[in-house]
Amino acid sequence: AHEQLKLAIGAVFRGWMGDRAIKYREVENIRNLLGTAVNVQAMVFGNMGDSSGTGVCFTRDPNNGENSLFGEFLINAQGEDVVAGIRTPKPISELEDVMPDVYAEFKSNTDILEKHYGDMQDVEFTIQEGKLYMLQTRNGKRGGEAAVKIAVDLVEDGFVTKEEAVQKVLPEHLDQLLHPRFTDVESAEYKSSVMATGLPASPGAAAGP
Repeated sequence: AHEQLKLAIGAVFRGWMGDRAIKYREVENIRNLLGTAVNVQAMVFGNMGDSSGTGVCFTRDPNNGENSLFGEFLINAQGEDVVAGIRTPKPISELEDVMPDVYAEFKSNTDILEKHYGDMQDVEFTIQEGKLYMLQTRNGKRGGEAAVKIAVDLVEDGFVTKEEAVQKVLPEHLDQLLHPRFTDVESAEYKSSVMATGLPASPGAAAGP
């Protein structure tokens, strides 16, 4: 076990200078860091039956900034299962029906995290035999429309000052807002003109013959 732990820690340190890690820091403009650290903690398991599960969740909608939980979960699964595409995750709202006490505790925790960090959070969690474990949180990435709404709402909620809120809206967020868009995607004219649908991967809209 000691040798396995040593090898795992070494892998993290080696990964710090990997091509993908270096490129990520360049893209995210992360500079002047001396290195990384390894956090060792006990494992919890979400695949121990129907009283266990795992999920990921934003504390606000990263697409439009709506102040409601936005995420997915799976019962009797481990973390990677949510994004692996092997099973279809369920919307986080359905966790309230499956495990109401766990959901209530999770919602309370996300409120605490938002208030503490003063920003929308991207949270990972696991439920092991009915007990909730908050694994990780970080400031959540968001689109341009969401960035503006979240910044305004955080000020109105008293979480940040106006000056702090402005810093959360990045130049690329404003660039996204300037892309051409369909004005009303709920209109009959729009719906009758749709030829195909897919997962959103970029801002803006396009049309043509």
